[in-house]
Amino acid sequence: MNTRASVAYGWGILCLAGGGAYYFAKRSINADREQRAALVEQRRQDRERLRVTESGLRDDKMSETRAPNADKLRPRDPAPVEHSKDQAAEEQGSRFEAKEPWRSRKGDRFS
Repeated sequence: MNTRASVAYGWGILCLAGGGAYYFAKRSINADREQRAALVEQRRQDRERLRVTESGLRDDKMSETRAPNADKLRPRDPAPVEHSKDQAAEEQGSRFEAKEPWRSRKGDRFS
């Protein structure tokens, strides 16, 4: 028959084994996450380095043919969009609402 001491010993061993398994699993998971994060960061840095290199090459080629004040002449903002009154009236309703209410087809299902 089980005594209090044997039950306590069993639960203690079970908790200790569970804690050890949790510790080693967590360590493994964190190592995988760090490795994945380092890989993502390396890819981001490579893309940024490539973008800077490409833009530098483009700027060098374009600087020879570009006017000195070309940046000031080029507009930065897109042109404003003007809508007609009909479009404004249509847009007053929610874009999630149906233009016409749904009506079920009544009648014989088999015809």
